[in-house]
Amino acid sequence: MWTEGGEQGYTPPIVDSQNATAGHGLFGHLAIVVPVILAVPVMVYWGLYQFGPGLWPYYVTGGLALAWQWYSIALPRWKGQRSGFVWPGAEAIGSFALHTTAVPVCGIFVGPWLFSRWFAWILPLFRISPAMPRADYWLQHLELVSIIPALVFGALVARYLERLSSWAWVVPTMILSYKLLTFTEPNASVLASADPWSRFSYYFVIQQHMPTFSSFGLSGSDPIRVAQQLDVTVPFYSGIAYSVGALLTKHKVIQRFVSSLRREPQPEVFGPEDAGVEWIEEAKEEPSHESK
Repeated sequence: MWTEGGEQGYTPPIVDSQNATAGHGLFGHLAIVVPVILAVPVMVYWGLYQFGPGLWPYYVTGGLALAWQWYSIALPRWKGQRSGFVWPGAEAIGSFALHTTAVPVCGIFVGPWLFSRWFAWILPLFRISPAMPRADYWLQHLELVSIIPALVFGALVARYLERLSSWAWVVPTMILSYKLLTFTEPNASVLASADPWSRFSYYFVIQQHMPTFSSFGLSGSDPIRVAQQLDVTVPFYSGIAYSVGALLTKHKVIQRFVSSLRREPQPEVFGPEDAGVEWIEEAKEEPSHESK
């Protein structure tokens, strides 16, 4: 309790390095540091078991994001700010990992789910039956399905967690660059020189038909190429769109656009002196009868 100037207040006790015992420090490390360290290998193991090795960089960033979330929640509850539990750069690492993990979630999971709701909810209302399979329609609109949800999601998340949100494109771009540099044409002959632009078309020219077991080899689509486009190209598109949405929120572009639409044009008010000036100018421009 303290009294100053006739006012009273209360300062809560703080566990600092001088008052903290060895038992408090050990329990703090067990409760905070150990889950943070175990989050990454557990997330990687679960991702490899559930989805395969194609998205392993995102499993690592996902584990870092979970570790940061637990660290940011458990640290204030433990009140160990002065007991050596604050890691330098932990907030920046967690923010970067969280935004990086949100990118493939938008492109690989949220986008296809919203697209499936279009077929399940919207088209039946208008009694419209699609002319092609749902998977083929998704591939033919893969860019829009990957970009639009990530753009909206990035703009919304940046309103509450702005730090490093515009850098969500870094990891997907690094993965795509690595794939382009190490690309080898699967059907190229050893004697013939490979086309240097074939590596770009392999990832950016999206396949139009989804290969299935019933029509395997008949649809003209390479299943390995489709998998690479879904695992590499889609996060790249989503990462760029997510970062653009975060920049739009950071610079308040959307708010300025909405406010400009709501703003009503002000009517121009002319005084009697303005009318006199206009009448004099018109009289000067008209030729007189004497001059004629």
